Amino acid sequence: MPPSDTDAMDAPSPLPHHAIRRLRVKQLDAFTDRTFAGNPAGVVLEANGLSDEVMQALAREVNASETAFVLPPTSPGADIRIRWFTPTVEVNLCGHATIASFAAMAEEQMHGMTGAGTFAFRLETKSGILPVEVLRSESAVTVFFGLPVPEFERAGQWKLDLMQMLGVQSEDFESRLPMVTAGYLYVPFRRLHVIFSMKPNFSSLRQFLINRNLGGLCVFTTETVERTSAVHSRFFAPHLGIDEDPVTGSANGPLGVYLFERGLVEAPGGRLRIVGEQGDVIRRPGRVEIEVRIEEKRVTSLRIGGRAVTVFDGWMPVP
Repeated sequence: MPPSDTDAMDAPSPLPHHAIRRLRVKQLDAFTDRTFAGNPAGVVLEANGLSDEVMQALAREVNASETAFVLPPTSPGADIRIRWFTPTVEVNLCGHATIASFAAMAEEQMHGMTGAGTFAFRLETKSGILPVEVLRSESAVTVFFGLPVPEFERAGQWKLDLMQMLGVQSEDFESRLPMVTAGYLYVPFRRLHVIFSMKPNFSSLRQFLINRNLGGLCVFTTETVERTSAVHSRFFAPHLGIDEDPVTGSANGPLGVYLFERGLVEAPGGRLRIVGEQGDVIRRPGRVEIEVRIEEKRVTSLRIGGRAVTVFDGWMPVP
């Protein structure tokens, strides 16, 4: 039976067209050139006007370790601004989601990246304005992202805590290398199989990281899966909603500085180039290019690089 005039009058009015905004959301796997590897990141290419609450809700919905929101800059001298959210909190810096964001922008030919070439940007973050370089060829895009040079502080006092939380023995630690902090806690181990077999107590680790105001725990070894790599790591941040991060650019970069300062890698001509491995144990292998510049035996700059591949591309309605 066709609706009557009365039925039409009683029907609810549709929402105003402006009440719902459709946002384009991409997801890319970063630090890899193939799908189902590396570290997934959500990317919202045009996030201007979104509230903090909507960004957090959207990141929770995407449910990647981080979702990046690309925004107009607010600082003089910056070209682009990015904010990063885990499913539970905002973070000041995220390497893999930055790689994913610029790879997505290059894929869409945004910000002048319309052909092959090298494109330089100044990225505004809550960690300062950092340099980004996009190398685009006919077949691939590689993104390099500058990081602050870390200043390490020794942290050997937590060895017993780590033994209990990670289920390892005292002899598993690399005694020739120190445990240090630089935002994250870096803990060296002797053998790769120890790294692979770790089963952290995430509840205890969460409280440990909160109590010591640490951004996460990076365990690493110079014994690697591939001969061309210099270091293998795992990264845990359960207090940020990330029990284990597949590939952590912001942790791998400082590892390059650490290895250089302890004489484990060489820097001919004042330039160190190494590869960091991560994610193999959880079947999401990723590789991070780490570049360190040295002048008069002192580290002057640090950057990480990698590729990313789009996994899906769609639209999400938001209020």
